[in-house]
Amino acid sequence: MSSKQVAVYGLGNMGFLIAERVAKHFPTKVADLDTTRVQLACDGFAAQPLNETEDLSQLKVVVLCLPSPAASEHVLKQIAPRLPSDAVIVETSTVNPDDIKASQKILAPFGLPLVDASILAGVSQMKAGSATLLLGGDEADIASAQDVLDAIAEKQIYFGPSGAGAAAKVINNAVAHAVMVVVAEAGSLATAAGVSCDKLISLLADPQMGLHRPLTHRYAERIVNGDYAGGMPLDAARKDSTLALELAQSLGVPLFAIQGSHTIYEIASAAGYGRDDYAAIAKVWADWGKPAVPAK
Repeated sequence: MSSKQVAVYGLGNMGFLIAERVAKHFPTKVADLDTTRVQLACDGFAAQPLNETEDLSQLKVVVLCLPSPAASEHVLKQIAPRLPSDAVIVETSTVNPDDIKASQKILAPFGLPLVDASILAGVSQMKAGSATLLLGGDEADIASAQDVLDAIAEKQIYFGPSGAGAAAKVINNAVAHAVMVVVAEAGSLATAAGVSCDKLISLLADPQMGLHRPLTHRYAERIVNGDYAGGMPLDAARKDSTLALELAQSLGVPLFAIQGSHTIYEIASAAGYGRDDYAAIAKVWADWGKPAVPAK
């Protein structure tokens, strides 16, 4: 075991597993408002409890896994003056880039770096060791905490400067949560229309079908390359979207995400993109000054 001392703040379901994984490789101290969770960590994997007045001068890496940005900022205000200048703070909580900046502002007077290492996983994946860390921050700071990051999760993706990893996590979750609504709506439509849900799942899961192609073909190939020639015309997609709304109305199935997404097809068609491949809906965001990919 390394002699490098690590602290983990936050022992919720995810934080507890992080602390357990870290403790296999480093002397680990833990803190949580729930003293029973602290005791479980001490009994379960020989962690040491941290108190509010304890000397933190030997800590090299501090891992935060807290329920809100405000909680992270509160902890940093308490501990920053007591940490050594070569310590690295690793933020694994789900936060926005602005929250990373706010934390950096707290740490700046003490010369302490912050790495965002958002966790792309559920509790079961963390427990199984298959979680992924989405990293953002200075590469030298990441290198300083690399052994601790490796202990948390072997799979890591570096996205760029501070806040990039946090943003990637929020975007991933936004997609997952939006798709969840679409899938629930699709299931309700299928049930009302007498379509086999098992067969619908197989259909949507096919790499050439509805859940995959918008990402792997229309975004990755068409939008990224600005290629909107040929393909399925946007007006045809608009017509199909209208049919889905009509089907839902005839079956009395309320729609939210699918109905809301239809609007952009109307806007794109009115903007003159009707003959382009329907990936051209992305042009509307570009018209608004918010392009889907960086300018080449």
